[in-house]
Amino acid sequence: MEAICPDAVVWGAELRYELVVRNAANVAVQNVRVEDEIPTSARYIGSDPPAELNGTKLVWALGTLDANAEKRIAVRVRPNEEGELRSRAVVSYSAAVEAKTKVTRPRLTVTASCPEVCRAGEDAMFQIKVSNTGTGPAQNMVLLAEMSEGLFFPQNPKLGRRMEARVLSLPAGQSTELKLPLNAVKAGLQTCLFSVSADGCPATPAKAQVNVVEPLLQITQTGPGKCLVRGEPTYEITISNPGTAATDPITLHAMLPDGFDFAQASDSGSYSATNRVVVWKFSALAAGGSKTVAIKLRAAAAGDVMLRTVAVAAPEQSITPAGGGVKPAGRVLEAKGETAIRAEGVAAVRFEVKDLDDPVEVGKEAVYEIRVTNQGTGVCSNVQLMAALADGTTFTGANGPTTVKAQGQTLVFDPIASLPVKGEMVYTVRVRGNVAGDQRFRVQLTCDQIRTPVVKEESTNFYKQ
Repeated sequence: MEAICPDAVVWGAELRYELVVRNAANVAVQNVRVEDEIPTSARYIGSDPPAELNGTKLVWALGTLDANAEKRIAVRVRPNEEGELRSRAVVSYSAAVEAKTKVTRPRLTVTASCPEVCRAGEDAMFQIKVSNTGTGPAQNMVLLAEMSEGLFFPQNPKLGRRMEARVLSLPAGQSTELKLPLNAVKAGLQTCLFSVSADGCPATPAKAQVNVVEPLLQITQTGPGKCLVRGEPTYEITISNPGTAATDPITLHAMLPDGFDFAQASDSGSYSATNRVVVWKFSALAAGGSKTVAIKLRAAAAGDVMLRTVAVAAPEQSITPAGGGVKPAGRVLEAKGETAIRAEGVAAVRFEVKDLDDPVEVGKEAVYEIRVTNQGTGVCSNVQLMAALADGTTFTGANGPTTVKAQGQTLVFDPIASLPVKGEMVYTVRVRGNVAGDQRFRVQLTCDQIRTPVVKEESTNFYKQ
């Protein structure tokens, strides 16, 4: 407030002075009130605007004074004494400041979707749509995903089946879509539960389910567990898919066991003599489907062996046969089959007895050669020889693989435990003739494979000078 008055006035003349009230602030003030004391040595004449006279005080109620506005009050008095006139004016007011804050509330709605079907081993893309239908932004949003045991987050497997992630703020009236790839590892209906929360907004749930289908691969083999050497057994190999989805293309390998040769394969099976492997290639096998092929082998040697097969279902570029095996690349299905085979040989003994000299003079030795050969395909075991001497002869000695003992006119040969295929044993037996005439040397052979003894006889003519 400012007071404007002249420096001097003549006694008896009218004195006019002004009170100026200014609002220098940038907000309005209310209840502006000005009070002025009438000088004691003067008489009040009037004012503009008119004042309320309260004893010796002049009062003006100016009300509201806007920002940067002013009001002027003109006061007229007449001095009645010589000297100094003093006017003391006081202004009072009330000031108010208004603060306005808008209270908002986010409201989130969440929907989740995913493919209806997904193959095991592949990623199922889950899509989460979050909408804010509230009156303010959704801040500090958190996405929580809880997966069933057949799903996991491939980018960070350590998270297990629970994942939490912070999401950018979402303004009111807007929506955002989030994508979450989850790897399907187990067949069946798999579920992922989602919830999204934000400041001032409780968690909002959503759910999506995917049916995970999975192809499976199995091998069964049928065929004889025993065969004879030189026989040609046939084995059927069946590959089947008991799963819920079709497989990738299939390659089947059958590894020939030692002692067996390849004879024939059905369904265009190709044989590699270098790797001793028969290979078949098939297209995808539908869920519940099966395919049967046959392979004929030829037994070349006796022994216990295993027919092994391997089936691999994978994209074509993933199948790389090497060295009779399979080197898969990427996710594949593999099944193995085994069949034990015993190839048994047949013993075929060739048994010969002959004298090396004939006729022989009485008193001298006749030499007999006994030759036993296994011409068969199986081992002869526990080979036993016995010989009977004619009454007019005497045993003088023998050479051979085992000891020969005389028991009267009977010669007993220690048995040979095993005579292999193509194996041969030769004995020479020396016998002295004591009387002239035709003397018979009789030999008997038995083994585990020959139940009825085989008998050979050689006649030698002993003569006298």
